[in-house]
Amino acid sequence: MTTDEGQAAFAYYTWNNGGGFVDENGDWTLNSDANVEAIEYAIGLVNAGYTNSDPANNTRYDLQDMFGAGQIAMVIAPNSLPTYIADGGHEVNFGVASIPTNTGESVSAGVMDRFMCFDNGYSEEELAAISTFFDYFYDDERYSEWVLMEGFLPATIAGGEAVAASDESMAAWVDIVGSSKFYPTAKAEWADVKQGVIDVEQRALLGEDVRTLLDELQADIAG
Repeated sequence: MTTDEGQAAFAYYTWNNGGGFVDENGDWTLNSDANVEAIEYAIGLVNAGYTNSDPANNTRYDLQDMFGAGQIAMVIAPNSLPTYIADGGHEVNFGVASIPTNTGESVSAGVMDRFMCFDNGYSEEELAAISTFFDYFYDDERYSEWVLMEGFLPATIAGGEAVAASDESMAAWVDIVGSSKFYPTAKAEWADVKQGVIDVEQRALLGEDVRTLLDELQADIAG
């Protein structure tokens, strides 16, 4: 719940309680009942002593270090966790599982890079060249080789099959991709929402009322 990536904690808990940042129409729903319940639950885990003791300051890198050293039992982490642990000089026997959920369908937070083309009045020839590039890059064999080389999680079915077949340890991560949701980064208010939910978490850790905080944030963002 740090300023580093506290919006991820908000996402994991709210998405897996049937809430989230926006509704099916793309409207902000930051103070939904599901969100209030989820964040109250998360704060309750901290207050009951079931988590790391300083969630407002422990970044995910701190948590990965603790996990590698055997100091915490579970951590939400990216597929680079095994490499991170090894680079840190640790050895720990662990397994990969889906994020715990209250809805029956686990949701993970997805992060992605994007290829984007803008309408700049291109000629038919230029548009064909752009199309050729995308077809080239996303060719099943070529794209799969690139994903394997970079250690990324794939964005295509063929890429996922190739990664899972070539590296058994990656199969569980590939399975998770299809259940991922993504931050509403295309909305103009996202930067304020991201900081806002982190502020809510940190103030709630200090004892402030979650519903009041989320009501205030919703009013500030949605007007």
